[in-house]
Amino acid sequence: MGSSIYVYRFRDGDIVPMEGALVREVLEPYAPYEAPGEEHVAWVRAADGSEADVSVDHGVSFARPGSGVLDIVAELARRTGAAVLPGVEGAIVTSESDRQHLPQALRESAFVVPPPALTGQAIGLVIRPRPEPRTRPVLPPFPYLPDPVASGAVVAADERCACCGHDQGWLCTVPSLGRDGQDVPEGRLCPYCVAFGTAARRHGLYFNEVLPDQVPGAVAARIRERTPGLPGRGRRPWPAHCGDGALFVGTVTDDGRTADRSFRCRSCGNPVADTVRG
Repeated sequence: MGSSIYVYRFRDGDIVPMEGALVREVLEPYAPYEAPGEEHVAWVRAADGSEADVSVDHGVSFARPGSGVLDIVAELARRTGAAVLPGVEGAIVTSESDRQHLPQALRESAFVVPPPALTGQAIGLVIRPRPEPRTRPVLPPFPYLPDPVASGAVVAADERCACCGHDQGWLCTVPSLGRDGQDVPEGRLCPYCVAFGTAARRHGLYFNEVLPDQVPGAVAARIRERTPGLPGRGRRPWPAHCGDGALFVGTVTDDGRTADRSFRCRSCGNPVADTVRG
């Protein structure tokens, strides 16, 4: 970390001296050298090996602190009741009453973290906030695969689709097939290019085998060209029942080997046997 972190006590908006003996009591165990009794600790080394130069005056500053040093900073703030100024806008205090003693410019943006929760990790989150999780679009409907994510057929991914060239937030996990039955090495496809038939039209791709004499042509095309393939099934035909394709209601693990491959008839609701067992 390139910036410095400061630990100060405030009263009525002004910096007040910290108790020197208490500061030394906190810092001395982390000083990798012998500091004479009348001298301040000049640098510290944390348990994880990270270090920081230390300057002690009315408060304490930690220059270029490593991640582990943040635990020392947190301990010092807890023991002294001081505020932590992390080198970015705002401050960290341990109570609402302490907020009122901060300079006016710091009060509104200050974080209140109770002493038990004031850790190095908590300080790190103020300095380096975790990014908001990406919002991914709603998946297109698959009539024969109602939960493509639980099935293992679709996963969240931050990659471009090999068909449309866009990062749609999702990708299909099973490689597509070409008209000649060979795997097409064009990268992974987004579920939108599968569901809308774009990959089938542009590249002649399909994703499942179907026995055409068991289902109508439109159903066969929907399963073959617009339904993502399931991990671990290979080229086995998609099960059918009552003249329609079966509904996949199971789940598949990441490796595709141990799975609950459950199909049910879309018409009568009865279980339909799969030709593959995990």
